[in-house]
Amino acid sequence: MLFIFAATFVRLGIWQLDRAQLVQEISKPVADKAEVAIETLIKPRISIPDNAKGRLVSATGSYERILQAPNQSSGENSVRENWQVGVLKLDNGAGVLVVRGVGDSTPPNQLIEVRGRLFPSQIEDRAVGANLVSEISRLDSTVLLSRVNFDLYDGYVIAISEKPDSQIERVPAPQIVVKAAGFYWQHISYVVIWWLMALLVLCMPLFKRRSE
Repeated sequence: MLFIFAATFVRLGIWQLDRAQLVQEISKPVADKAEVAIETLIKPRISIPDNAKGRLVSATGSYERILQAPNQSSGENSVRENWQVGVLKLDNGAGVLVVRGVGDSTPPNQLIEVRGRLFPSQIEDRAVGANLVSEISRLDSTVLLSRVNFDLYDGYVIAISEKPDSQIERVPAPQIVVKAAGFYWQHISYVVIWWLMALLVLCMPLFKRRSE
């Protein structure tokens, strides 16, 4: 009977180990899909579907407005910066937020081809009280609906390149990765617990003999 319990605990530990490996695989970046024009991927005023988040996209248009997005960072431990954000109006009449980079470089006053990565809108304000005409409190197109007279795409694009280029310092545009590290170590802790229980079950006869 003890061997049955021990084998069960060992099997449960192996199951948790398999789950931990699965979580680790899910957390790895996947290969980028082919770049597509943003107007073929999503529609204005409609939330970005999950399969479009993190996609490489292209857009061609002219900047209708240039704003500053204060207190932004490209990672949890990155330095807070003011990002320059442009409202790029496309040929179809809709606009998209484009994070051009860091600095005050003025974009060319002509048609610009932007290549970048699509991200979902920020939910929380990064700069509370940033209500100046030249600022945006968070990277969210809904914040600008009252400032423009055309439709906007959901989310924002972090520009990897612009043509023609204005030599602005670019912001990193990494792939979106599921943050599952905490779940990984949780599964590993369960592995240790189940295997310790199996060891204790096998050692119970020894404890019994000593007590006698």
